Amino acid sequence: MVSGEKLIEKINEEIQDLNLGYEIFVKGKNGLNNIVFFDEPDLYPGEKSRFRIGNGSIMLFDGQKPILAIEVIPNKPTPPKDMAGPIPVYMVSRKIILNFNNGKGREYELLDKFPLIIVVPDQSETKRKQINDLNEKFKGIFNLKTEYSALNDFMICVDSDFSGIIKRMLD
Repeated sequence: MVSGEKLIEKINEEIQDLNLGYEIFVKGKNGLNNIVFFDEPDLYPGEKSRFRIGNGSIMLFDGQKPILAIEVIPNKPTPPKDMAGPIPVYMVSRKIILNFNNGKGREYELLDKFPLIIVVPDQSETKRKQINDLNEKFKGIFNLKTEYSALNDFMICVDSDFSGIIKRMLD
């Protein structure tokens, strides 16, 4: 099994090799402690945990605007519920806070929609076919066009397909 940190590092290296020109934030790299998602844009002191809905793996930004989220799931084989779980969390997110090891944080209110790529380790051929089926089925279930969704698209892929998928998602 590939550890979560190793898979995140592998995906980060692939992003770096693409020279996209965006600011890249990776959990555990360059002093970034974590990427936290909240379901409300207005957080009240002392009540932040009430609105905290999840942590992320990698985010790409163009200035103050998120361009792409990448969620890395290291489990192999990866169950469908693990693949689908990040989608509603990102959909209902309204604010992201990047927490750094020095105690400082950067807040981003999510005003524009962005795509999500969910990356899992390479799987068996049967599991890859299941992932393709799930992508279609999940896109039929999750309504990204609603005003309540912060996502405009998503894709689940195995790590060996990531480079091609990120290029398509950013076009």
